[in-house]
Amino acid sequence: MRKLLFLGAVALCGVVSAQENSIKANPAALLGGSDLVTYERKLSDNITGVIGAGIGGFKLGGYKYESFGGGLQGRYYFDEALTGFYGAVIGDYITGKVEMNSADFGFNFGDMGADADVNSETDFSAFGGGLRAGYQWVFDSGFTLDLNGGASYKFYDYKSDTQSGEDFTTAGLKGNGILPAGSVGLGYTF
Repeated sequence: MRKLLFLGAVALCGVVSAQENSIKANPAALLGGSDLVTYERKLSDNITGVIGAGIGGFKLGGYKYESFGGGLQGRYYFDEALTGFYGAVIGDYITGKVEMNSADFGFNFGDMGADADVNSETDFSAFGGGLRAGYQWVFDSGFTLDLNGGASYKFYDYKSDTQSGEDFTTAGLKGNGILPAGSVGLGYTF
């Protein structure tokens, strides 16, 4: 999947021309987003297409989170493509896992009546679609600032494996709902 996204980005960069492209980074996506790096291409006077990819991960106490995702947007700029107010239709997919090890917390669940340390790994995937509104500034130097927010309807699928001593259980869960969506993009327009 990563190779496919990389090849797609290289192919898009091969057809670039002046003042019709923007590359941005969204540092907040490191916490689990599908738009860590985005490429935006002007398609007409008011319409652009955006492709994005992201990886995320952090470790906090006994928890470890990792994710990878990608997304697409179609944007309509109310004045001129790549600058000013816009509305966007979004679609994205993210997959990852969350691991938990009770030994990393400095205690085991034996103190609470369980037999041993508890280890859990939850794999998840989510896809969704939604709407965003935003404003993009392109300065004379080419520096670009993109602020947007909106909502996305997501479908989630979880599969959890838990081991406590010699006991091993597997559980699955599906869910959906409306979640906030947004980003702060910093980059360059050329």
